[in-house]
Amino acid sequence: MDPFQDSVTLALDALTSALRPYVRDCLQEVFGNDWLEVARGSFRNDRTYSELSEDVDAWDAHALLSVMWDQWNAVFRRHLSLFERSLVAELRAFRNRWAHQRAFSFDDTYRLLDSVQRLLSRIDSDKVARLGEIKFDLLRDEFGEAINAQAREHENRRERWVTAFVYFMCGSVFVYLIPTAFESILGELRWALTTAVAMCFAYLIYKRVQQRPIQVGPHECRRCRRIIYGTNCPYCNRGSTFDSEEFGSHEEESAVRSFARPTQPR
Repeated sequence: MDPFQDSVTLALDALTSALRPYVRDCLQEVFGNDWLEVARGSFRNDRTYSELSEDVDAWDAHALLSVMWDQWNAVFRRHLSLFERSLVAELRAFRNRWAHQRAFSFDDTYRLLDSVQRLLSRIDSDKVARLGEIKFDLLRDEFGEAINAQAREHENRRERWVTAFVYFMCGSVFVYLIPTAFESILGELRWALTTAVAMCFAYLIYKRVQQRPIQVGPHECRRCRRIIYGTNCPYCNRGSTFDSEEFGSHEEESAVRSFARPTQPR
């Protein structure tokens, strides 16, 4: 289970809900009653979307973003800038990653939320505030977990030194009393016993103050809700790395070259 799956899904749902009326209105503004055929033409090589429903509320994020990308020069550059075009390309890649159930890291998830919020703010969507709430919840959980881990480390360090001090005091008492208490019984061997006891306590003190991973016992991870046995969740820390090639840099270059040559409405 991807610990950031819920945040990604909420972001894509908000994006889809906000883009549906916006994309339809922009297409109708330029192409009139032919807007649906033009939108379908954006999927000439994709049978899955070549017959888009007349009801735009049935369109998903992939269809909306693909239409925006394909009809950019004819329609959407009238209202948005080249920066928003790069956001569309990025969100297409994020949506494809989500559709293929690939893992999202914290950085990827926050970037997706931020990109969706930026795009929706440019089209004056009422979903912008909701995206801000999701971003806040994501940051709260991430940094709250980091703060808690730091507090546990501090508590563990303090406990180690307190225990080491107790070992030191107990060892000092034994080392002091053994030579006199066992003088009549062991004779000169009492010094060997004293040395052995001192070395044992020294070893215990060394092992106690040595830096070790914190063991907190079985508990529920706050993000993925799985049972873990340490401070770092192995399920949450398997996030994917950012792949720049996935975001179609070559498409961005072609967009820059074609931006100055707008196509005429069909």
